[in-house]
Amino acid sequence: MNDKQKIVLVAVATVILGMLVFPPFNQKWSQGQVFSRGYSWIFVPPDDIATVDIGLLITQWLAVLVIGGIACFLLKDR
Repeated sequence: MNDKQKIVLVAVATVILGMLVFPPFNQKWSQGQVFSRGYSWIFVPPDDIATVDIGLLITQWLAVLVIGGIACFLLKDR
């Protein structure tokens, strides 16, 4: 692993950690409607009944991992 790949790896880890501490939240109403409540600090949700949108968070993580993997592949030594 060269220096550029290490930088990409650190950047990917930093972005994923940032997404973990500042996740997306949603809120479910009584009729089954789901509303996005935006992003907030993990320990201070936007409302008491808001929950972390796990599906969106995992999708974001996968996107960052795929982009980071492609970047590492393109930056490998020939």
